[in-house]
Amino acid sequence: MRLSPYLPFLLIAWPIAEIATLIWVGGHLGVINTVGLVLLAAFGGLALFRYIGFGLLRRVQTELSAGRMPTGTLLEGLIVLIAGVLLILPGFLSDVLALLLLFAPVRRLIIAAIAARLTVSTASSGRRPSTDGVVDLDDDEWERRNDGDSPWSDRRPILPPDRDGDRS
Repeated sequence: MRLSPYLPFLLIAWPIAEIATLIWVGGHLGVINTVGLVLLAAFGGLALFRYIGFGLLRRVQTELSAGRMPTGTLLEGLIVLIAGVLLILPGFLSDVLALLLLFAPVRRLIIAAIAARLTVSTASSGRRPSTDGVVDLDDDEWERRNDGDSPWSDRRPILPPDRDGDRS
């Protein structure tokens, strides 16, 4: 995954913009009202976290018990939980972004953008891939042949190596 070259700039510019917005709003509404709005947004984010978290668990369990993969539900819940985190963070720009994420059309656009970048692959059989170099075949997937050219057709017993590593 390649990160944007603008990410370092964004990580520096976002907190500066949040502080500037807090100062601007504080100048227009007053310090107490500004702090009250920040605290109200944080409590709203905590409530959203609690409500959506438990509801998300119920919906995922319902879909899993019905035999469906809850990918859409998980992505939508993840976006709403990110909105909750943004509401908890102090600042009005993060609150505006969180409120945008709470609108269903915006969430659907984000999920469509994520789905366009994902590649889903499925295994062709029910076996899990081997990581130790062993290929596990069923009885109908192999056959025994008596081929004299095979290196394994020599009927000499295989002896374990001695201390020097030679097989005698």
